[in-house]
Amino acid sequence: MWRGTQQVEALAGYQAYIGQKVIVTGTVSDDSTYDDQQRVMMLENIMIGNDHLPGKVRVKTLSPVAPSRGDVVEVRSKLYGGFGNYQAALYFADVRVTVVAHDPLSALRRTFAAQVRSVLPDTEAGLGLGFLVGIKSALPEDLNDNLKILGLTHIVVASGFNLTVLVRLARRLFAKSSHYQMTMACGVMIIGFVLVAGLSPSMVRAGFVAGLCVIAWYYGRRVHPVLLLSLAAAVTALINPLYVWSDIGWWLSFLAFAGVMLFAPLLQRRIFGEREPRFIGQIIIETLSAQLLTLPLIMMIFNTFSVLSLVANILVVPLVPVGMLLTFVAGVSAAFVPWLAWPATWLLSYLTNLVTWLASVPWASVPIALSLPMFIMAYTILLAVGLHLWYKTHHDYLSKSVIE
Repeated sequence: MWRGTQQVEALAGYQAYIGQKVIVTGTVSDDSTYDDQQRVMMLENIMIGNDHLPGKVRVKTLSPVAPSRGDVVEVRSKLYGGFGNYQAALYFADVRVTVVAHDPLSALRRTFAAQVRSVLPDTEAGLGLGFLVGIKSALPEDLNDNLKILGLTHIVVASGFNLTVLVRLARRLFAKSSHYQMTMACGVMIIGFVLVAGLSPSMVRAGFVAGLCVIAWYYGRRVHPVLLLSLAAAVTALINPLYVWSDIGWWLSFLAFAGVMLFAPLLQRRIFGEREPRFIGQIIIETLSAQLLTLPLIMMIFNTFSVLSLVANILVVPLVPVGMLLTFVAGVSAAFVPWLAWPATWLLSYLTNLVTWLASVPWASVPIALSLPMFIMAYTILLAVGLHLWYKTHHDYLSKSVIE
């Protein structure tokens, strides 16, 4: 709260420049995307004149430049107020790259993406790269819109789901090895994926939680989900207090994770008792739990409700790990055995067609606004239901590790 108050006070520095033509210098924080034919990028480490300002600035430009993550750019345009996770915005800006980042990981990421695009069709390549490393710049605008309609944007954002898939893969590959080797393998997976995907709010949270779980597992201990979520929230908010104050993605990420870690085990215990549900059953319960806890916030902020979101997640999410693996195989083998990309092409084509078909349903998404009192009431009801389920099932959250 103390650091956050300081940061919010420092944001007042933007007000002196709102409505004026300015020169903004900043570092590109993530992969650029496209909106209304304009390239969209987010800048951090902001300098306006002699003022160093916190937060991020959103830039939309028609300039024929393609800055990469980590590049320093100079932007000229009129400054407007921000929304959500960005504190200001510039539109139809003139962009010039002043410093090119020489990041070997980013270069490797771009090389791999180019190899994937060389053997997969554009749409399928964009979806596969979104699965694997969260690259959204190659995702066609119509497919991106369809993913938003169906509440599936989380599958093309490098986040805890992608990281959990990799950690569980490492655990299985090294299941017969020592605890030390398995822990090192999981650690390499976590650090490598976070560095390649970027330090977005969801990745910071996911990397911290996964790393803490792996370390606890190595020492034979288990962490209560409430403690784990609270500690992860505190640490990530300490690193960047603006996550708490203005980043809706950060809040949605934590609410979804709370649904999977706290709500899903209660539903699972209530429905299946002591029996372990099958993979599809577990996916349905976890998807429903994540959506229940994020739905009130989504409806209040975005005034929309995705009717087919649960159906779409059930049909698509179980295939995402397979899509990640096949995309990786396609990229690695592109220069030597290009025909190994056929399975990835087939699966990703199926998924894109499925998403397009579901999103074409007229009532796939309906506008519904949620007021603040209704928002508070919704979460009060969810809390009451959760406490009731916990009372009825007597579920022990320490009976199983989060990453198991």
